[in-house]
Amino acid sequence: MPETVKSPTQFNHLPYAGVLPRLMALIYDALIVAGLWMVYGFFAMLVASTFGDLHCQPEHQDYTPCVGGPLYQLGLLLVTAAYFLWSWRVAGQTIGMRAWRLMVANNNGVQLSWYQCLVRALVGPISLACLGLGFFWGYLRIDRASWHDLASDSEVRQLPKKKKAKKL
Repeated sequence: MPETVKSPTQFNHLPYAGVLPRLMALIYDALIVAGLWMVYGFFAMLVASTFGDLHCQPEHQDYTPCVGGPLYQLGLLLVTAAYFLWSWRVAGQTIGMRAWRLMVANNNGVQLSWYQCLVRALVGPISLACLGLGFFWGYLRIDRASWHDLASDSEVRQLPKKKKAKKL
């Protein structure tokens, strides 16, 4: 857990995260994922054109044979899932959540299990795909829980601001 949260008891005393900061953190994370996709795309095209006997035609700007198939798309999905699963499991935060001072843990304030992270990653896109209804569901609840919070038995809390060191 981050330095500001030293125990599950402290986590449970933090305020619930609102819907807007969660959506803003998701926008930050989308930028990070886009960068990861670019890196993955570079390596996928390099491997596919070198070892896959695919004939990319850069002079015609046709990279479809190299990076347009279902295997490539599965790789994009895996890269995205790995980013979120690893971030939630190891740190309790993605980069976007860190920027907005958000943290996720189970309802006891303990780090999420891999299973909880997987459920969260599977239900999260559904929450978003329903025109964000899964996220806006938090406005109807006192604990601000979204569909993926409820499905994964987790909570997102707002971390306090760091205190600035006083200059002498």
